[in-house]
Amino acid sequence: MQTNIAATKANLIKAKDELKLLEGGYDILDKKRKALIQAYDSKIKERDLLNEKVNETIKSVSHNFKKVLVSIGESDMDSISKTVPIDDSISLEITKFMQTEISEIDFDEVKLNLSYSFYETNAGFDEAILSFNELRSKIFKLAELDTTINSLDREIKKTSKKVNSLEKVQIPKYEDMVKTISQNIEEKEREEFSKTKIVKENKIRKEKLKNSTES
Repeated sequence: MQTNIAATKANLIKAKDELKLLEGGYDILDKKRKALIQAYDSKIKERDLLNEKVNETIKSVSHNFKKVLVSIGESDMDSISKTVPIDDSISLEITKFMQTEISEIDFDEVKLNLSYSFYETNAGFDEAILSFNELRSKIFKLAELDTTINSLDREIKKTSKKVNSLEKVQIPKYEDMVKTISQNIEEKEREEFSKTKIVKENKIRKEKLKNSTES
C-alpha cells in the first residue's frame, strides 16, 4: 500500500503509536471474543442437556394428566383447574457479562398447594400437578438459556467483526505505513549521506588542486 503521508520522523512516531494502540485493542477484543465463545459453548451444552430433560418431563406430564382425565373426568378437571391461582412471581433481571446483557428469570418455586379440595381429586391429580410444576421450572430455565445464547451469539458476531477489521485491515494498513515511512526516511538519509560525501570529496579535491597550483 502506498501512502501520501510525508516521510518524517514525527509521522513515523505517530504511525507507530497508532499501530500500538490498534494491536492493544486487538488483543483485548480477541480475549473478549474467546471468553464469549467459551460462555456460548457452555450455555449450548447446558441448554441441550436441559432440553432432553424437558422433553422427558413433557412426556411424564402428558401421561399423568391423561390418567387424571380418565379417573375424574374432563368436566371436573376443568372446574378444578380454575381454582389454581395465577402465578405472578415471575420477574426478569438483566445482568452484564463482557458488556453483553444476560437475562435471568426469577420466580418462586411452586409446590403442591391447597387451592383445590382433596375430596374432589386423587393422588393421581397431585402427581400430575407436581410433574407440571417441575416442567414449569425447567421451561423457565430453558427460556433463560435460549435468551442468553442469542445475546452471546449477537455479541460474538459483533466482536468478531471488529477483530477481523483490526486483523485484516487496520493493523496491516499501519504496519505498511510504518514500513513505507521508514524506508523513505532511510532512502532520504542515504541520499543526504551521498550528497554530503560528494560535497566533502569535491571540497577535498579543490583544496588539493589549489595547493598543487600554489606550489
